[in-house]
Amino acid sequence: MKFFSDAGQFLERVQPFLVRREAEHCLILGLLDGLRSGEQFGAAPPLMASVEERDEVAAVVLMTPPHNLILSWTAADSTLIAIASELHANAVVLPGVNSSADIAKKFALMWSELSECSYRVQMAQRIYQLSRVTKEARAAGRLREPDQSDEPLLREWRAAFSMEAEGMDREQAEKDAALPLRKSRLLLLWEVEGSAVSMAGYSGRTPNGIRVAWVYTPPHNRGKGFAGACVAALSQKLLDDGHKFCFLYTDLANAISNHVYQKIGYELVTDASGYSFS
Repeated sequence: MKFFSDAGQFLERVQPFLVRREAEHCLILGLLDGLRSGEQFGAAPPLMASVEERDEVAAVVLMTPPHNLILSWTAADSTLIAIASELHANAVVLPGVNSSADIAKKFALMWSELSECSYRVQMAQRIYQLSRVTKEARAAGRLREPDQSDEPLLREWRAAFSMEAEGMDREQAEKDAALPLRKSRLLLLWEVEGSAVSMAGYSGRTPNGIRVAWVYTPPHNRGKGFAGACVAALSQKLLDDGHKFCFLYTDLANAISNHVYQKIGYELVTDASGYSFS
């Protein structure tokens, strides 16, 4: 493994490899774009490494502590073994791992055998890519940027999203929601007759796209098509702004949201998983 301390140099080295599967690697690419711009995503310096064979990148490794290790796609199990062995030899503490479903599962098993820890599925997700928003009737309303008066509502919804979608406890969710958004993140609201009813945001630029995230509708407004309308309008805005693609992670267990996003024009790329270690 080759370790890097400079995010710009790291991105320059690994981007050609990552962009071959841009949707699958949209999280890594987006984080590296932010790190290169000076953003901080964790409490400690990031772990950035590549595995190279014959001077070609074969895998990419990124961790922004205290968050999970993120692994790129790789063709060979031997590469995963090399990553696990190197990290273990360097006494790296891993809270968990995120990657495409097959790779995450294999690495979790390897790591549990090396470190004698247990592991469990933390999240099962699906990655989608959109290049064109479908034309069809959607819920009434309009997409708008929030103003200062919306701050209390956004804090409430950000905390609710973190608890519901990320499994975060209330105390930590409310603490995180009270922090200012990073400059690379933007949240927008779907408004109906003067009232905000849903939100969605975007972050993590890639060479050709950007990731849609933080889609949240409070329970009393669900089932009315607001989230779908919000995501459709936001996705169209991002395409109009010059992005070729929009990427999206969904909860694999939520059949309704997966169906809604496909109706908007999002196409399945791959399944992804997160495992936690203990």
